[in-house]
Amino acid sequence: METIRLKLPNVDRVGLVLDISHTLVTRQINIVSMEVEPNVTYLELEAMPEAVCREVMSALLSIPQILAVTPIDLMPHQVRTEQLKAVMSAVSDGIVAIDAEEIVTQYNPAAETILHLPRERIVGRSLTACLPADMPLLDTLKTGLSYNNREIVLDETKSHYLASGRPIFDPCGRIIGAVSVLKDISEVRELVQSVTGQMPAAFERILHESTSMKRVIAMAKTIARGDSTVLLRGETGTGKEMFARAIHEASPRAHRMFVPINCAAIPDHLLESELFGYEEGAFSGAAKGGKKGLFEFADGGTILLDEVAELSIPLQAKLLRVLQDGKVRRVGGTKEINVNVRLMAATHRNLEDMMARGLFREDLYYRLNVIPLFLPPLRERPEDIPLLADLFLHRFAARLRKPAPTVGEVAMAKLIRYTWPGNIRELENVVERAVNLVDGPVILSNHVLVQGVAEPISPAVDSTAVFRLDDAVAETERETLLHAVRQHHSSRKLGAALGISHTAALKKMKKYGITFPVDADDK
Repeated sequence: METIRLKLPNVDRVGLVLDISHTLVTRQINIVSMEVEPNVTYLELEAMPEAVCREVMSALLSIPQILAVTPIDLMPHQVRTEQLKAVMSAVSDGIVAIDAEEIVTQYNPAAETILHLPRERIVGRSLTACLPADMPLLDTLKTGLSYNNREIVLDETKSHYLASGRPIFDPCGRIIGAVSVLKDISEVRELVQSVTGQMPAAFERILHESTSMKRVIAMAKTIARGDSTVLLRGETGTGKEMFARAIHEASPRAHRMFVPINCAAIPDHLLESELFGYEEGAFSGAAKGGKKGLFEFADGGTILLDEVAELSIPLQAKLLRVLQDGKVRRVGGTKEINVNVRLMAATHRNLEDMMARGLFREDLYYRLNVIPLFLPPLRERPEDIPLLADLFLHRFAARLRKPAPTVGEVAMAKLIRYTWPGNIRELENVVERAVNLVDGPVILSNHVLVQGVAEPISPAVDSTAVFRLDDAVAETERETLLHAVRQHHSSRKLGAALGISHTAALKKMKKYGITFPVDADDK
């Protein structure tokens, strides 16, 4: 819509805006927008013939305290908008801003690059609808608390970045929005390397004390310097993807993308188009213009095929061609596209046995098995369990906004002696469960609920271990109370069974957080 914009310098007085509005309304002139500042008023009016415009300007000038009427190109808010656009475009960091309703209002070109999402899909939409992983910004909107350099990985768009967030306040101190600044992780690494001249400490995140892990990490650091295919092997939950990411981050390809994909999580017919992409019209529902596959997306970087043993034989053949020739062909296409990626694969399966049964191609096996890296199960490195448990303990305590408890001697012995069929992933789950269950400052044996292929370890004390006597007594006393409460549903019967008074029984129940069953007798 074409409009006319006017600047009216004036002497401030009561009723001036009313007089301006009356002058325009009587001439049936529509006001598109009006901005009032000290000693100046700005008008944006619907377009009109030149003769009418001259008459309107003359009428406005005749209003007392109007000093001049001058045409202008842009309203002040439009000038500010253009200035903001220029600033947002010039900034190398991504910027995402939301209003009080969680709607994205600002989204600059750098954010488009970092998040791999076009502006049209983001601005004007709810943050949770388009960026589900960026929840810290919603917390800032609700609480007013800032955050700095939070690492975020969006699996949907393969984006990896650091985010910092700040609340936006109105003049009265009310939260009216929030803004997040995004730094692409590869740019952060480049900056660190340019300043320090050092290799990123990619392996420092892998907590360990055991000799076996020291050997594996030393080998992985050597592997990182090259560009050969790596096959990571180990039981489920041993940290294969973490090792693959660390190798990538310590490699010459660290400034480019690391793209992990779980081959077991995607149906075969979809996995092919995800890996190799597709051309327009390749199948019903194919996007206009086609779509890049993950091999193209990871060009110059590293791709991890997790659970590679789950690939079908036809997909194995197509993968073999990528390894042999460094070329991919999109689904429905005829053109071969060169890709430069380092391939890593991971599996917990016995590939040799699968080859013997015709379930895995022998030629692909030898292409993948250039540098095998075997990760030891957690049961073979018990020295690492206290470090890992402490890491998970603090992580989940922070999430639950409660002080981090310590792990009692007997509880720790239980963790160390368990066989961990699910490895680190199972340990993480067990610690999360314990942090949720514990009410006091110490995690006891009964808070450590382990299950799986192996039988949970009983809280009995190992004759070769040394424990604090009070911890052992407390554990035994609590277990005895729990057993007795199941048999005796009143404090008097409980006290009699334990040889103590009913008041002493109640005090001990309170001490250990034990209650009678809901259907128990009166106490």
